[in-house]
Amino acid sequence: MCGGVTASLRRVGGVAGLAVRAAIRTKMVAALLVLLAACVVILPGVVKGDGTPEGEFQILLTYTLGFAFGLLCLATLWAACALFAAEIDSERMHLAAVKPVSAAEFWVGKWLALLSLNGVLLAAVYAGVYGQLEWRMRQNGWEAAERPSSQSVTRPVLPTPRAEALEAYEMLRRQNALPKGLSEAAVLKALEEKADEKYDIINPGEEVRWRFRMRRPTCAAEPVTVRIRFDTEFSTREAVTGVCKLWVAGRPEHAVEVALDDFTQNEIEFRVDTRAFEVPGVSPGGLRDFEVSFRHTGDAKRVSALMLRFRKDVMLLTPGGTFEANLVRAAFVQWSVLSLLAGFGLTLSACFSFPVAAFVATLLLVLTLVGNSVVKDVSAEDEQLWRNRVGIWVSRGVAAATSQASRVAPLAALTRGEQLEAAVLGRSAVWNVVFLPALFACAGCWVLRRRELAGAD
Repeated sequence: MCGGVTASLRRVGGVAGLAVRAAIRTKMVAALLVLLAACVVILPGVVKGDGTPEGEFQILLTYTLGFAFGLLCLATLWAACALFAAEIDSERMHLAAVKPVSAAEFWVGKWLALLSLNGVLLAAVYAGVYGQLEWRMRQNGWEAAERPSSQSVTRPVLPTPRAEALEAYEMLRRQNALPKGLSEAAVLKALEEKADEKYDIINPGEEVRWRFRMRRPTCAAEPVTVRIRFDTEFSTREAVTGVCKLWVAGRPEHAVEVALDDFTQNEIEFRVDTRAFEVPGVSPGGLRDFEVSFRHTGDAKRVSALMLRFRKDVMLLTPGGTFEANLVRAAFVQWSVLSLLAGFGLTLSACFSFPVAAFVATLLLVLTLVGNSVVKDVSAEDEQLWRNRVGIWVSRGVAAATSQASRVAPLAALTRGEQLEAAVLGRSAVWNVVFLPALFACAGCWVLRRRELAGAD
């Protein structure tokens, strides 16, 4: 048994090594390295920031890494679409079919080759961006405090979107106001998505409170940062004022109060040292439960209400490791997306010739982008029309399959100094590296055995 597994792994490694050497001989990797180097070196000089460290870091971490990742996505998808198709068209697959190499070993070997190349290229891009970041900090004399950070994010303790959807569904049922023609599952799904994105309104004179439960106790003298993002009319932003308080749960008399009068950026943020909550005989460290309140003190005649999403726009931030570790996490999330594209392209390559595979891949990428809009914006009336149902079903299916790949925004988290959570990394690994590629592998191997390897079986 062990000998058979070892032999299979050896054959998979041989296929992967041959694919990597073939890519290097075609100078594809060298050409892609040149494009990526130009992106990393030239783009930050072309796109001008606002002159602040935050603006420069945003260009490096968002625009540069984002553009380089886009190049890698296109290169991965097109290279994967060509791998099997080129061998089948040139009949080189017949030479491989007579060897004791199964279709699964062919597929996995080529997939691992693409993953290895993507890992090297992605690491080179991230190393180049990190080097530029360090160089700019030294050149401009920026202090260490202005360097991007990595902070653990804690959101308010609220009912889950599913629980809120069930409550709303029961209310609609009691009022006999459920949509006609939709199943219970469809209504619950729509209510859950609405709850996740729901905006709450804070009118002038009103106050709201949130409770937070930290995943780990805070340390003594550790900073706790309150970050709240608001949405309000552009013409009235300068007239918005408010008072925000932070305190340890159960100790409102020791609250730290901060007056706020600058909402031009639609975001407020302030930092409090835990020593501010010190009580005689009680250590300021080891705190886990906090409460935050915000009171809208603006003049109702001059300013409108504030809007925010409680589940996404309110958070407490505490130190969460180093920026370098967060950079590695972001690279892993992007690498997982590339592994998904590699598996998808390989399966298309096994099914079609290269032009057809590339066309189908491009079409499904467009459907992925459009599918997210369809899922969010389609109305119940449009869904009832028979001529729209097929397109809606396809768009929703594609959006559901790619939800884990498109939901995470690692570069935005890097720029904002928010640590990518372990749960996000785990979902990316399971969904993008294991589950979906395994489905693609089963489909691709089934097609390969019938197209070219039937004689070998």
